[in-house]
Amino acid sequence: MRNRIFGAIGILWGGAIVVNWLLSSPAPASQAYQVGQFGGVLFGALVFLAGLYYIFKR
Repeated sequence: MRNRIFGAIGILWGGAIVVNWLLSSPAPASQAYQVGQFGGVLFGALVFLAGLYYIFKR
C-alpha cells in the first residue's frame, strides 16, 4: 500500500514538473541555466515513470 501512495505522489509531482516545462515559455538565459532546467525536466519524467511503475505493478 505504501508503494502505491508513493507512486501516486511521484505521478503528481513528476507530471507537474513536466507540464510546467511544457506550458512555460523558455526564458532567455545562459546555457548552463538551460541545461540545469532540462535536467530537472528529465528528473520529473523519471519520477513520473517510476510512479506509473509502482501504481500499476502487481
